[in-house]
Amino acid sequence: MLTLFHAATTRSFRIRWLLDELGIDYVLKDMNFYNEERHQPEFRQISPMGSLPVITDGDFALIESGAIINYVLHHYGDRRFAYPSGSHEAALIDQWMWWSESLFAIHQRIYWDHCAPFPAGLEFPVPHIGHEAKAAALKYLDMLEDVLREDGFVVGNDLTGADFMLCFPLYLASLENWLDGHPKTAAYVQRIVARPKFQAAIADTDEIVRQFEAMKATQADA
Repeated sequence: MLTLFHAATTRSFRIRWLLDELGIDYVLKDMNFYNEERHQPEFRQISPMGSLPVITDGDFALIESGAIINYVLHHYGDRRFAYPSGSHEAALIDQWMWWSESLFAIHQRIYWDHCAPFPAGLEFPVPHIGHEAKAAALKYLDMLEDVLREDGFVVGNDLTGADFMLCFPLYLASLENWLDGHPKTAAYVQRIVARPKFQAAIADTDEIVRQFEAMKATQADA
């Protein structure tokens, strides 16, 4: 049976949502990203950098959410949320999966590092670096806005691996009003947010985000 090591506010949300949408049985091991738990030797044996998400499938361990999504869909998806290997649709799914991390989320992460309160961000931030990263991320959003339809998902009429990758950074961006000026992207995120299993899987992250927002407001008033 699959085991998912999960912590709120991390990309392990993607895997939790995917497994819940597929309706397969798995073991969920909750962790705290902001303490020393992920740096303990036992966890480093399966995740050498202490990163999340991680799944284990018997003796096999896998990190990196994109790789995990593809593995789960191949071995447990029963042809759901995927197109045949070698098809144009499958290539587009890969395109948007990699776009999510290499062009959008990396700049979003830099923004959080320098503009989110510690420990969500750096202890000694440089705010102007964060704001420059946000500006770059918003420019990349134009690429997605141009290809999205008024309905459906990134590739076709049903969820695919691309949506499971895109949902996390775009949802968090929507909480900070980054999608203003990108109406098709905002509507796309709302179509995903409306799914009950998304709402259940994101609930613990929402709670942590609220806590960080309260900390940020307190710091601003100080």
